[in-house]
Amino acid sequence: MLEEELVYLDYNATAPLASEAAEAMSSWHTPRAANPSSPHRPGRQARAAVEDARRAVGEIFSAEPTNVVFTSGGTEADNLALWGAFGSSPKGHLIVSSVEHPAVLEPAAALETAGVEVTRLRVDEAGVVDLEELELAFRSDTRLVSVMAANHEVGTTQPVEEIAKLARAHDVIFHCDAVQAAPWTDLSSIAACADMVSISSHKLAGPVGIGALFVRSGYPLQPHLRGGAQQAGRRGGTEPVALISGFAAACGRVMRLRDETTPRIRLLRDSLEKALMEQIPDVVRNGAPGARLPNTCHLCFASCDGNALVARLDLEGVAAASGAACSTGVPEPSHVLSAMGIPPELRGGALRVSLGYESTEADVARAIQVIPESVEALRRAGVERVS
Repeated sequence: MLEEELVYLDYNATAPLASEAAEAMSSWHTPRAANPSSPHRPGRQARAAVEDARRAVGEIFSAEPTNVVFTSGGTEADNLALWGAFGSSPKGHLIVSSVEHPAVLEPAAALETAGVEVTRLRVDEAGVVDLEELELAFRSDTRLVSVMAANHEVGTTQPVEEIAKLARAHDVIFHCDAVQAAPWTDLSSIAACADMVSISSHKLAGPVGIGALFVRSGYPLQPHLRGGAQQAGRRGGTEPVALISGFAAACGRVMRLRDETTPRIRLLRDSLEKALMEQIPDVVRNGAPGARLPNTCHLCFASCDGNALVARLDLEGVAAASGAACSTGVPEPSHVLSAMGIPPELRGGALRVSLGYESTEADVARAIQVIPESVEALRRAGVERVS
């Protein structure tokens, strides 16, 4: 299959590098040396580029540059938020939702091993946290609540403002993983109510290997990576100027294009979803219909193996996913679908189709053609094996 024939429908895993980001990075891909912490001219030029980028990333949050801490990506930003709230001698109580990305659930488990008590909130069949359960979960020693803005698998969005109000009423820090929501959501509204917000460059069509944590002014974040005094002591390590510059360009692109792009993508997603549900029997749509990312279609097909379906679609030139990219190769069923109460016989037949800014009507038309054919073929093959 030629690369140009590929229909890419896995934007929730990563977005292709935007030309604006590539151009911003290109000027730093030279033989010259430039450490932004050095006092000489090349170092000062690199420092200026980093701080210009910090201002540009801050704008996506409607925040000051000092509110932005650059990280190696969304995973580190989440780890920094959780460990930064509890410090090197963790104790107290942490609340997370049961459908968080592993970048939150794994450090939560590590903190639990270190002595922090962790409450994992249940979700309903659409993947939305129960605010009443959250209210009851607060304790006198609760230090942090971490709930994502939008789910990486099914696209369900959470009531972030209501969660923030409850956390504030109990004088508890609120961290929001907005990695998946960032291309489609006004992050300034999240930053206005959260204490910390994580984003990742490559979900915004920027380079892989860079992300950021928004930290509200005055919050005493403790460093997780210790080393030099970079970034006001909140994250040690030499700043990667090229990656940071590409990240900033990607943020600017999203702010420029998001409002005009989102309605078009939502219409494409809805037409795809409608066609697949009409053409394929025994299919279940997952996620909250009215509170969902505009680009995400998540379906479960009975009597159809999701991994086999993804492999067959790949052969047909359509790139989609059976779950989160970080879980590829993991034999256990999706923790998100399990938490939502999706029956085991359906969980195994999951397919996530996620669109992006470059998705077209032709892409969707190809998916509508290939997915029903592939599901039918796999179901037929399964019946033949049984007989």
